[in-house]
Formats: sequence, C-alpha cells, structure tokens
Amino acid sequence: MISAKMVSDLRERTGAGLMECKRALEAANGDIEVAIDNLRKAGLKNADKRAGRAAGAGRVGQHRAADSRSASFVLMTCETDFVPPTDDFMGLLAKLTKLGFDQKVANSATLLAATLDGRPALEAVKALSGKCGENCEVPQALYMANAAGYVGGYIHFDQKIGGFASITTDAPVEKVNEFLNKLGQHIVFARPIAVRRDQIPADVVERERKVYMESEEVLAKPAERREAIVLGKINKYYGTIALEEQPWYLDNAITVKKMLADTLGAGAKLEAFALFALGA
Repeated sequence: MISAKMVSDLRERTGAGLMECKRALEAANGDIEVAIDNLRKAGLKNADKRAGRAAGAGRVGQHRAADSRSASFVLMTCETDFVPPTDDFMGLLAKLTKLGFDQKVANSATLLAATLDGRPALEAVKALSGKCGENCEVPQALYMANAAGYVGGYIHFDQKIGGFASITTDAPVEKVNEFLNKLGQHIVFARPIAVRRDQIPADVVERERKVYMESEEVLAKPAERREAIVLGKINKYYGTIALEEQPWYLDNAITVKKMLADTLGAGAKLEAFALFALGA
C-alpha cells in the first residue's frame, strides 16, 4: 500500500507533483529509488533536484594546525535551532574537533569511541542529549593531512555546512588558504561526489546510463544513435559530479582543475575533499 508519507517523501526528494509521485510509487511497488528513476525516465527533469537537501539542526566545527597542513572536521547535530548556539553544544563540539585532531580520527564511529574527559566521547554526546532534551548525534568526522601541501576550506556563516579540501602544492600558504576558502565554497555549492571521474563508483554511472537509455528522449531517437547519445550524456554527467571537471562556481566557462592550475600553478594537485552538511 502506498502511504501518504511515501508520496510526501518522494515529492520532497523530487519536486514532482503529488499524483505523479503516487503513480510512480505504485509502478515501483513502493520502492522510492526505482520511483525516482521512473520519474526521470518519463522526462520529469526536476525529478532529483531536492535529493540530499539539508535538514535538521547542528553545527560544523574544525580544528586546524597552525601551519595549515592538517585539520579535523566534525558535524554535530540536534533536533532544533535552539540548542546549537548554547555553550554546552559549542563547547562539546570544540572538544570533539580537538580530539579528532589529536588522535587523527578518520570517521565519526572512531571519534565517538575515543576517550574524552575519561570516558568514551559517545557518553559526552549522550549527556548533552539528556541535558538539552534533544537527540544529539555526530554523523560526520574527518581528519585530513598533507605534508606536501595544505588543508582547509570554508564554513558557511550559519555553521550548518562546510566544504574542505587537501591540495598538494608549493605555492605560498596564504595564497593556498585563499584558494581553499573559495574551493570550499564551490564544494558547498556544487556538491561533487568524487575528485576525478575514475573515482566515481561503477554502479552510480551504470544507474545513470540506464536512466538515459530508457528515457523517452533517447528512445525517440534511431536505435543506432542511442549509445552515442547516452555516452555524450554520461560525459556531461561526469562534469556535474567529478570535482575537477565541474564548472567553477564563480565562472562556468572554466573548470575547477583549470582554476586550480591558473591560481596555484600547473603542479598543484587536488588530493581529497569533503562536504559536511546537515542532512547530506
């Protein structure tokens, strides 16, 4: 049975109309991912525009080394916007980012298992939940380091989203930090999923290829032309999700890779990036 909540969730993720969502779910036997693909195949171009939209409350924190060669980043969430501005919430977030930095923590599970003030960090988060009356969690944590370059990025003024990256370069640190700040803004805006196209999971590309191949637009073309059309679409798709190939957020006539070379020199290399966002 297709519930009203299922229809609402699909509409929230796709922006499609209520009846289109209901029919898509019925055709997909309630599978929301299949329904999303079916909506796209039917030509509803806004079918996945809202996927991954940020939701909830929380803050992104960071702790960077003085030389900018390493940093830790942590996202801590809660239920409403009343809690994050409090000293209890921000104080614990600062402790967690410092703990992540000191212990070079790679993920949130490791961070929560680490010892903070004589007990697992998870216990401190639970204590905060009990005090504020809201469910507090740490969905993201990461440590980045680059001995041959620098680490940094951007946190939006509301501290609800941030973009970070690691770049190998011998350019002056002040220049690199300025670029990292802009690159972080680009990451927040463009939301890539990989640095380069060869890092994109094969199943992600295959899902996209299947959607294109079965779309009304492609099926309307002669059979012998469809593969070439789909290949062209896949190449354009890479340009939307591979960071180096994305159009620079301030000038879509140039790619991120070109902007990196123009700003920091041809030898500069983008090693890694991360997006920290509520609901991401």
